[in-house]
Amino acid sequence: MKKVAMQKVQKIKIKLSDLSIFPKWTIKKMVFVAILIAISVAFTVVSAQIIPIVNIPSYKFSFIGLPVKISGFIFGPVIGVFVGIVADLISLLFVPPAGYNPIYTVATAVNGLISGIFGLYYMGFLRFAFSKEYRLNRLAIKINLLAYKYKFESASGNRKNAIQIANKIVKLNSKRQFIDQNSSNIALKNIYCVSGTLFLVLAISIIAWYIGFFVNDDIIKNGIIKNRWVLLALMTSGMTLLVIFVIVGRFAMKTEKYLVFVPIIVFCAFLELINIPILSFADLYSLGNSDTKDIFVWITQHILTSPIKIWFNVFVIYYAYMVVSKLINKNEHLSY
Repeated sequence: MKKVAMQKVQKIKIKLSDLSIFPKWTIKKMVFVAILIAISVAFTVVSAQIIPIVNIPSYKFSFIGLPVKISGFIFGPVIGVFVGIVADLISLLFVPPAGYNPIYTVATAVNGLISGIFGLYYMGFLRFAFSKEYRLNRLAIKINLLAYKYKFESASGNRKNAIQIANKIVKLNSKRQFIDQNSSNIALKNIYCVSGTLFLVLAISIIAWYIGFFVNDDIIKNGIIKNRWVLLALMTSGMTLLVIFVIVGRFAMKTEKYLVFVPIIVFCAFLELINIPILSFADLYSLGNSDTKDIFVWITQHILTSPIKIWFNVFVIYYAYMVVSKLINKNEHLSY
C-alpha cells in the first residue's frame, strides 16, 4: 500500500514539473515560436505600410506586442521574453523607428514576461491544483497511507485505532466517489473570479496610491491633464470596468470561456500598469527633451488611450489564443 502511495506522489511530482518556466520543448513548439516571431514582425511591417503612425515606437509597440503576449501566455515567461526581444530587434531592420531607445525593447520583453507569469499561474498552477485528477490523486494517496496504517494497527492488536482509521478511509472513499461523479470546474471558476478581482483591485490600488497621494501637484500640473482626480479616474476607468466584467462574467459566461478570459484580463491590466511608465520614459528620452519634469506629458498620452488598449488587447488575445492554442496542443502527446 505504501509503495502504491509513493508511486502516486511521484506521479503528482511529474505533473508539477510541467509547470516549470522551462516547459518540455519539442520541435513543434519551436516551430510555433518561430511562427509567432515571424507574425510579430510581419504584423508590424504591414501595419507600418498601412498606418504610418506605426513608425513611432510607442505605437509600433502596440502592434508588435500582441503575438508576444500570446507566446508568453502559451509558452511561459522565458519564451515570452525571448520572442519579445527577437521580434522587436528584427522589426527594426524593416521598420526603422522615428526615434528609438532600448527601453522599447525592454517594454516588448516585459509583455512576454508578465503574460507568461500569469499564464503559468492561471493556466498551469491553478488549473492543476484544482483539477479533478489532482484532487483524486491526493485522496488516493491519503487512502493508501491510511490503509497501510490500518494494516499495521490491526496486526498490532490496536482494535480501537484500527476502527478509527477504517472510518476515515470510508469517509475519504465517499469523498473520492463524489468528486469522481460530480466534479466540475465551478470551484476553479470561483477561484479565478476571486483571484482575478483581487489582482485588478491591487492594480487599481497601486494607481490610486501613486497618483492620489504620492505624486506632487507640480508634477501633475506639468502634464496635459492638470486635475489629479480626473487623471486618476482616467487611469482606473479601464480596470474598473474589467473588475465588473470579471464579476459579472462569473455568472454570465460559460466556464471554459471564463477560465481563459480571466488570466488574459489580469495580465493585460498589469501590463498596462507596468508599461505606461516604461513607454513614457522611452518616449521622453527618444522623442522628447529628456527632462524628467515633463514625464507626465508622456504618461498622460498613454493614459488617454489606456482603457481602449486594455479592452482591445483582451478580446484580440482571447480569440487569437483560442485558435493558436488548439493548433499547438493538437497531438501534444507526440514527443517531437
